[in-house]
Parts: sequence; C-alpha cells; structure tokens
Amino acid sequence: MSSASTVDNAAEVAGAPTYRTTSLAESMLLLAMLTVFQRGIGFVRGVLFCRWLPAEQLGLWDLVFGFLMLAGPLVVLGIPGSFGRYVEHFRQKGQLRTFLYRTTIATVVLSTIGCALLWIFHEQAAVVLFKDASLAPIIPVVALTLIAVVGFNYFVELFIAMRQMRMVSALQFVNSVLFAAIGLGLLLWYDTSAESVILSYGIACCVTVVMGAVVLARDWKKVPLCENVPMQSEFWRKLLPFAAWLWAINLLSNLFEVVDRYMIVHFSGLMPEESITLVGDYHSSRVVPWLMVAVANLFGGILLPHLSADWERGERTKVSQQLNLLLKASSMVMMAGAIVIGLTAPLLFEYVFEGKYSGGLAVLPWTLTYCVWYSLVGCAMLYFCCAEKTHVGAVVFGIGLAANVGLNALLLPMWGLTGAVLATALANAIAIVLALYLAHRHGMQIQKSTLLLAAAPFLLGLGWPIALSAWIVLLWQTFVGNWVFDEHEKQTLQDGVGVLTSKFRSRT
Repeated sequence: MSSASTVDNAAEVAGAPTYRTTSLAESMLLLAMLTVFQRGIGFVRGVLFCRWLPAEQLGLWDLVFGFLMLAGPLVVLGIPGSFGRYVEHFRQKGQLRTFLYRTTIATVVLSTIGCALLWIFHEQAAVVLFKDASLAPIIPVVALTLIAVVGFNYFVELFIAMRQMRMVSALQFVNSVLFAAIGLGLLLWYDTSAESVILSYGIACCVTVVMGAVVLARDWKKVPLCENVPMQSEFWRKLLPFAAWLWAINLLSNLFEVVDRYMIVHFSGLMPEESITLVGDYHSSRVVPWLMVAVANLFGGILLPHLSADWERGERTKVSQQLNLLLKASSMVMMAGAIVIGLTAPLLFEYVFEGKYSGGLAVLPWTLTYCVWYSLVGCAMLYFCCAEKTHVGAVVFGIGLAANVGLNALLLPMWGLTGAVLATALANAIAIVLALYLAHRHGMQIQKSTLLLAAAPFLLGLGWPIALSAWIVLLWQTFVGNWVFDEHEKQTLQDGVGVLTSKFRSRT
C-alpha cells in the first residue's frame, strides 16, 4: 500500500496525470468482491449452458470461445498486453498521452484488418476450426464478436495498468451480467444453439467497450500534454520487442490451452459431429475448474503493475519474494478448491447436468490438476514480464505446446478423451518445471517450498483421499512449521488479510 503511494507521489511530482489509482490491498479487496459476484454469475451461466445446450452445440461454443481467446491478442500483435509493463514507464516520463494515442490507433487498425480477413475467408476458417465447411455461416458472427473482444481486452488491460480497479471491476461485472442475461434469454426465446451464445458474448463486450471509451475520453483531459514527444521509431523500438514476444507468448499459451480440443476435432478419427460432441463433454469438466484459472489470471494482471514498479526501483529481491509467496499461496488455495470441486462434482453432473456428460466427470481429476498447473505457469510468467525477458516465456509455452501436441497424438487414439486430458496435464507439468528453472536461470530466487507446492497438484489426479490427506499435512505445517511459509511470509499474509478485512468492514 505504501509502495503504491510512493509511486503515485513521484508521478505527480514528475507532472504525470493525477487520476486516482488503487493500492494493491484495495485492488485485492475489489478483486475478492468482484470474484464473489462475477464468478457466481459465471458459474450459473456455465451450468445452464451445459444443461440447456445439446452436447454438440456446447462443444461448438467451446471451440469458438477458444478461438476468440486465441485470436484476440493475436490480431493486435500483443500491444494491449504490454500495458501492464509500460503504462507506468511512460507515465513517469510524462509521455502517457502519446503512449495511449499511438497504441489505441494501432489496436483499432489491426483488429479491423483481422475481422475483415476472417469474414472474407469464412469457409476456410470453418474447416480449420470445426473440420466442417457447412458451419461457415457462423464465422461472420464470430468475426464481429472478435472486434468486440479485442476492445474489451484493451480497456481491461489499460485500466488494470493504470490501477483503476474500480473501473476494471465495473467492466468485468457488467460484461458477466450482460453475457449471462442476454445469453440465457436468447437460448430460451431465440434459438438453443451456439450462435445465440456467441451473439450474447459479442453484445456484452460491445456494451463494455462503450463504457470504457466514455471513461477514457473523460480521463483524457486529465492527461497532460507531452513535453518531450518520443520519435515514432524510438517509441516503437521500445514497445514492439516486448509486445512481439508477448504476442508470441499469447499465441503459444493460448494454443497450448486450446490445442487438445482441436486435436480431438482433427485427430480423434471421429466424424465432425461426434468429435465436437466429445469437446462438449470436455467442456463440462472445465466449467468449474476454469473459474480458478480466471481468478488466477485476474490476480496476475493486478500484481504485474505493482511488481513492475518494484522492479523499476531496483528491488529485484522483493519481486522474487512476492512471486514465491504468490506461487505457494495460489497452489494451496487452488488445491483446496479443486478438492471441494472433486468431492461435490457427482451431484453437479448427475442432477444439474442431468447425467449428460459422464465423460466429463470421468476426466475431472486430471482436468483440475492441469488447471492448477496452468495457473501456476501464468504466475511464473510475471517474472519474465518484469525482467523484460518475455522471449523466455515464449520458449516455455512453445515447448509445452509441442509436448501437448505430441502427447495428445500418442494418448488420444488409445484412450480417447481421457488420453487428451492426461496429455494436457503432463504438458502443463513440463511447462511449470521449465518456467521455474528458466526463472531461476534469469535471477529469480526459487525456494524449495515453492518447488514442493508446485508439484503437489499432481496428487489431485491420484484421487481425492490422497490429495485431501496431503493438503491437510501442508496446512498443518503452514501453522506449526516454517518449511511451507516462513515467518516473514506468514506475517505478510496475515497483514494482507488484516488490511482487506478492515477495508471490507469500512465499506459495509
């Protein structure tokens, strides 16, 4: 909290804008409140989608959503993703107005080109995405939704980088509520198909883009003119190498995340309708676990500007300590969540999903395992962002992607959906080991307890009794010993909880 104030004061002295930023503790409180409401809405939405959509249409939506998450950063060359690292940099130099103007123009132009190409080559896109040219009519809807997704991502990244978490909370919350309300409404009264879900997601993103644009236009007046405007070549020479590697990371990481579903479509040996139905089974096993990944991504996005500020002040050891604590705490919390999900899943699949997705229930333990590992990989990536070594992150996801493709090619034909999920879990294990090793090679101080807790999610795949027993031992050691969390880390966690609790009480 004090570090955020120091940065703000320094920025004001340097003539930077005086818009109100949000401290790390307050950001975490807003995130917690956002998570309760937004993820609750998202959970209900996901459950009802599974209940109301046929398995084939659910699989079709999963493939489209995976493509949107892949193509969103791809078409804009990773530029909005660089905001968390460079907004503070250009703000302290008094060049924030130029930074925002140039990156906004680039984002608009690139996203328009990407949408136009997708629309023009819609038949080819349907074959690539679904292995079925007859689904080409849905691609123009996907293309329009892609522009809205790019805009939504742009404003979320921007306001996170500016530490305006109230605005981020509002955008995320409105997007989630609208997506649920419009999506469920279209499914009930328009058409029970994936197209209704795609339309509702695009509309929700459009509304939040308008909200973000209005706020940015209002705050634009508060951003002072730049006294020393950087040359275009100098500006892009600074930004593009980082953005290009971030673009590569986004491409590889998103491919890493979705490639197993596309392997099912193209390499399972099944007819298109049957393979897409299998993807629907897979989607049902991810409805709840992926909530943990989404929360971990939000935490990472919030932490990056604060870690970057520490890095800019030369406090490299502090960054290592914070990331070790983040990795360990994330593993403990997500393992607890995974165990609860696993124990209650039979009720969800049998009664809420009406027994439609028995295949999804069968692979749930390994789905939970790789979701935790995938989240931990994202946490480790924050170090490479701070160190401006994003190319190392590209190596991690590139090797993980190759492993995922190779393992899926081996296990998918033998064991079907179980083979695909197990292959993805093993590929994520390779990725987290490689990420921690390379982070250590580039200066991060990796604690032994971090390695222990990074390996612990493997126990989830071995069954709930084993995983629960191990987690109880780790929790016991957290309170009575120092080999999971040391005294300083315990005090940090206790202070953080105390700050959040006091702020929560002051708001209620």
